[in-house]
Amino acid sequence: MTEKEIFEKFMFAGHGRCFQLLEHHHEEYRDLILYGCLHDISFDLQCEDSRSLFIYNLILQYEDYHYFLNPAIQKFLSEEINTDWHLMHHLTDLLGLFAYDYHEKSAEQALKDKYQQMYKIIMTRRHSLYIHELLQNFEILCTCLLLNSDFDSALQIFQDIGAYFLKKQHVPDEDLHFRFETFWFWTKEKYPVRLLYRQIRKAAENSREIRRFQRVLCVPEKKYKPKKRRIKPRTQEIQPNLVTERNSALEILNHHYDEDALARLIPYYQPEDKNILLNNLNQVIINREDFLGWHHITIEILNQAEENLAFPDEALFWIYENSQCACCRHDAVEIMKNRNILTKSMIYECQFDCFEKTRTLTKKIF
Repeated sequence: MTEKEIFEKFMFAGHGRCFQLLEHHHEEYRDLILYGCLHDISFDLQCEDSRSLFIYNLILQYEDYHYFLNPAIQKFLSEEINTDWHLMHHLTDLLGLFAYDYHEKSAEQALKDKYQQMYKIIMTRRHSLYIHELLQNFEILCTCLLLNSDFDSALQIFQDIGAYFLKKQHVPDEDLHFRFETFWFWTKEKYPVRLLYRQIRKAAENSREIRRFQRVLCVPEKKYKPKKRRIKPRTQEIQPNLVTERNSALEILNHHYDEDALARLIPYYQPEDKNILLNNLNQVIINREDFLGWHHITIEILNQAEENLAFPDEALFWIYENSQCACCRHDAVEIMKNRNILTKSMIYECQFDCFEKTRTLTKKIF
């Protein structure tokens, strides 16, 4: 692989090594970072959050950050992203960092302009699948503005949402509540609940919109008691009925690489399987478009390595170097930490990882 291909691999993985690679090759990687700026490159947005902070920190390695910011603003303000949940998350987070961390006025204005653009569409279009998707993204934007504004600005957002609720009198309150459930969660995270409710009640005295907002969102939380599951611990001793499964996988892997056979071997790993395991791991193809195979192998390794101290360290290093999933890389780092095999360079790289849990975990030992 060329140096540029290596950087691309680690950038898409959200790997902290990118920052070391960037130290002496700024211009060579500029176009790749611009791509990461304009696209959501997260592996699983719901599990690992957006890569916006990771990309933001890469951008700040350049003095002319507007080279990246201006195209991001242009794309953010286009209506084509209004129903793209992944890209809306990424660009809102990215511009939010520029606006409220770097105090870049053009980014702050872009967030406000986008809010007005989307709100106008929501208030004028009839209900459709497009509006449903638009509301999901509007909630993302509302949440970003809420978390970075004073209460007066938050109150204006409450009023705008309340006006939308008034327009949708025929829609059950429960459905409306669901559409802004995440926004309401973060509102209560930012403000003390008693004070928040008191201020909303006061504002509702002179505003129909706030009264409607209050009726839909200011409701008691439902408390769910999750059912406890009893998990039977797995035994390390190979049971007679599993011998066939292991032998079948070994027979295939002794002749040629097979993704499914490798995944089937790992749960029944024995020390004598080390060479064939590692030889086949080096043949795994990491493809973001077809991730079920390698991701399944990664998860099986993590499960086995956590339970079986005899499982080879090299498999955990393979995950650290190759997995595109930041959550799996974190789990590998945690197991390596427990095994006391993290190197100083790995600990340093983890300080720049895209996944907050990885940064937090290794910060304690940095």
